Amino acid sequence: MSRRLRIYLAATFALSWGAWGGLALLAQAGTLAYGQWPFMALFILGGFGPTIGAYVAVLSSRAQAPLAEYHRRLLRWRLAPWWYLLVLGLPIGLAMSAVGIAALCAPGLPGALTLKPWDQFLALFPMMIVGGGLEELGWRGVAQPEMGRAIGPAKAALAVGLVWALWHLPLFFIPGVSQYGGNFPRFAAGVVGNALLLGWLYSRTESIFLCILFHAAGNAIVALGMAIPAAYGTLRLLAPGLSLALGAVLLLADSAGLRRSAAAGSPSTRSTR
Repeated sequence: MSRRLRIYLAATFALSWGAWGGLALLAQAGTLAYGQWPFMALFILGGFGPTIGAYVAVLSSRAQAPLAEYHRRLLRWRLAPWWYLLVLGLPIGLAMSAVGIAALCAPGLPGALTLKPWDQFLALFPMMIVGGGLEELGWRGVAQPEMGRAIGPAKAALAVGLVWALWHLPLFFIPGVSQYGGNFPRFAAGVVGNALLLGWLYSRTESIFLCILFHAAGNAIVALGMAIPAAYGTLRLLAPGLSLALGAVLLLADSAGLRRSAAAGSPSTRSTR
């Protein structure tokens, strides 16, 4: 494990788990409630753990790579237009596919959805950049490349996904937040599935910016209501299952392509323009 990765994980978990752990104790004791400013301040502070942790790690390991190199990856936006269609369309397509397959199994499901008007996606999307997307400064900006150098992008995506899921754990003990009392294994499967997709996206583009957009689009479509309701039990596994399957296929296909290129003695090419 590189020094940059150790610093990142230590700073991120210390900040997030410190804020959320304290909040869980206060909220369960009835001292704080969702909506009160001290509650929201601790909740938001914990959410910014990966973002702050990323800068702590990068600034503490500038001998490895300077801040300017990190910012080049963060602000890398000059990519082929189809990448933007992919990062915005894929999360929507996956959510709609999961709901559509579930509706075939349970015909009454569409009537149970509480969908907001589709034009609200445009309002939710920038909110979700702040409320989730900025985590990518750490998970894909630091953890994915650092682990990838040691174990390869596919295994790194899986490892990052497991750590990323664990990072969310305190939220399941905070009354008032959406994860409280939820099913952590199912949630973790979804996080790992997204990590595989984001790991593939980052390995293909080395753009933290695109990963931010993908993360925000995924959160926005769920906030819009395109998610299988809790009453439908095991059908809720469809969404994480689709993400896991597609992410695994993309990463494995990419790895196979790199191996073939290496065996042929030709440099690999990345279609990012």
